[in-house]
Amino acid sequence: MKKLLLALLLILPLAACGSGVYKIPKQEYQTKVQVLGVLPILVDRASGVDYPQAEALFDLVERSTVEKEKYLVDKLKEKKGYFDIRPISLNGGLVAMSLIGNGRKHDAKGYPAGYLFDTATVVEMARSHVVDAVLIVVLSGEKVTETRRSRTKLESLNTQYSDILATAAVVDRSGNVLWQMNGPEAYQFLQLQYPDFDEAYFNRTDYVKVKDITMSGLERVLAEDPDRDGVRHLPGVYADLFSEIAAGISPNLLDVLRR
Repeated sequence: MKKLLLALLLILPLAACGSGVYKIPKQEYQTKVQVLGVLPILVDRASGVDYPQAEALFDLVERSTVEKEKYLVDKLKEKKGYFDIRPISLNGGLVAMSLIGNGRKHDAKGYPAGYLFDTATVVEMARSHVVDAVLIVVLSGEKVTETRRSRTKLESLNTQYSDILATAAVVDRSGNVLWQMNGPEAYQFLQLQYPDFDEAYFNRTDYVKVKDITMSGLERVLAEDPDRDGVRHLPGVYADLFSEIAAGISPNLLDVLRR
């Protein structure tokens, strides 16, 4: 029995690592946030991307977000880390304009470093829906400098790429950010460009072009694929994003045992 407990103690810290950063001690967070409200996934159309069909791109992303917050609520409930998880049904476009209209900050590499959430909007949402805090997930277009490799992993190119990134934050009833996932930890939701190493190779040149992924290609990435049984499944980009968020703001077994 002791060996089993020792093994669990060695494994759990690794398994419990989640994304994001707590702005207050984790145990204080767990005491303070018993009822969590989950907003519809927001899209920041004011964010900039270097993509030829930017308007159509944001239309596509917005359509893909419809009712996806229900899957996030289910994922959080699986973790059993809160007394209650409540979806907040609001018009995503109108909420986005009032909630994130103050803009966001960026770090040196172009990663979004956090939104300046409108405190009055957060306070009213938390009050009217009787929650301790709200979870806000935003998809935004960003220009990020990073290194990307070829499919063979033999070549690499460090330059600026356009992406759709996902950031997330838990904000309490007073407008204070308690947890956030942004900066280098922002989730790469949708790659919009890629370095064409094959073209450079076959043209015998060291110059590697950065090309745009087509709209049809992006549509396939965001599509819900039906399984053989006819059941439609959550697109991988959403499933991975929700897993990252749930792991970041849900207590692990050791936290529960300490209570």
